[in-house]
Amino acid sequence: MREQKIYYSTFNNYKLCGIINNINDNKEIVVICHARTSSKDSRATTMLANELTNNNVNNFRFDFLFCGESDGDYKEYTVSKMIKNLEDTLDMLTNDYGYTKFILAGCSMGGRIVSLIDHNRYNVEKLILWYPALDLGRGILNLPSKRERIAKKQGYCQIEKGIKLSYEYFKDERRYKAYKNLYSLDIPLLFIHGTGDPYVSYKSSIIVSKKCKNAKLVLINGGDHGFHNDDNMKEALNNTLAFIKGEIIW
Repeated sequence: MREQKIYYSTFNNYKLCGIINNINDNKEIVVICHARTSSKDSRATTMLANELTNNNVNNFRFDFLFCGESDGDYKEYTVSKMIKNLEDTLDMLTNDYGYTKFILAGCSMGGRIVSLIDHNRYNVEKLILWYPALDLGRGILNLPSKRERIAKKQGYCQIEKGIKLSYEYFKDERRYKAYKNLYSLDIPLLFIHGTGDPYVSYKSSIIVSKKCKNAKLVLINGGDHGFHNDDNMKEALNNTLAFIKGEIIW
């Protein structure tokens, strides 16, 4: 079964929307998490899902709360609730579809979220981190950003046309240090980052991957945030598929 759109409930009774590709009877599935305030229909998540489908790999991509076709508004959107959205998603895939093994793939902020759940509880076998926003550019000190100061003053910050982040989002986001969580994991990790990323420095992936127990780093020369160049995207997809199939030499 390919490209089936489904809706399912979250812990707070919102509806999330996702697209599942059940390709085979394998009990393993790749779950793809989109970037902050993006959606399951972004270029990166869609191309990754299509690549997996075309190579006989089960996959699921979904919209977080307040994004895409899912319910919610900006006042509800926080890192803690995104983590819970992913947990609800994994529970749904286990209970409704019988999946027992998971590979998690995250783009940008999605890379942060897949790093923060309880990997043992959900039998997560591998993590794939595309240009992961592990600290949102604040560095190890996690200092308040200009956007947070604006949100504190007026209750929210307008980050894009039609997109707001509440002050609660910024306060909640500062509670987490995803890169530290990665250091303790024993499962294989794949970092893929472009050296031309203007939003999240590829140097953060170098630093974090070196401190992880079982990580592979692929740097894409000149790649931007989202791999909009077709050759860059192809390189990211090829390395991701090889990692999933166990073909990358460690």
